[in-house]
Amino acid sequence: MDVYFFNITVLRNRDVFNEKLKEVDESRIKKIKRLKNTDDRLRSLGAGLLVNFVKKHYNVHEKLKMDKFGKPYFENAKIHFNISHSGNFVVMAVSNYNIGVDVQRMKLVRNRVAEKNFLPKECEYINELEDDQVKQQRFCEIWTIKEAYLKHQGIGLRKPLNSFEVDMTGKTPMLVDHKDLRIIQFKMDTRYVVAICADQKDEKFQIEEIVV
Repeated sequence: MDVYFFNITVLRNRDVFNEKLKEVDESRIKKIKRLKNTDDRLRSLGAGLLVNFVKKHYNVHEKLKMDKFGKPYFENAKIHFNISHSGNFVVMAVSNYNIGVDVQRMKLVRNRVAEKNFLPKECEYINELEDDQVKQQRFCEIWTIKEAYLKHQGIGLRKPLNSFEVDMTGKTPMLVDHKDLRIIQFKMDTRYVVAICADQKDEKFQIEEIVV
């Protein structure tokens, strides 16, 4: 699998934003113009630029489409991909197999959010240490894995986050009762946690920053 990420900070320059806006298709431009929040517009443009890069890199000519659950795909293309964004980063994972990715910026942990959405052992993992920064990271670790799994399955948040369990006790995270899936997790820029849910057959992994 290949993982590409893009830092939207460069798009905060109005001239750069307007120039790069010309590179995405009309449907992306319409979507960006509908967004009221500036950062949402920057992330949407960043996602469009990553899509363009991947299409060129993998020689894909089909348009980006969405299935009934909102999962993006290229019709008749052999590659699978998934996109996520948070804060200053947009991340896109590409594979020959089905794949899901999620990125989250670490923020203050609210215990009731964890207790509502996570299982007891997952909450124990988050609260094992008193260090607030550790709690923030561990919360994001669990959250991104669950999101990546749901995106891998193509069902979004239609399945409750507490209906399946993440095991963090081993060297690498695992999904209990889903041994056919592989979890890859890493941090970016110290403040962001990324999780990828992939097929066990998807053994090779590389990450690349896309710069405009």
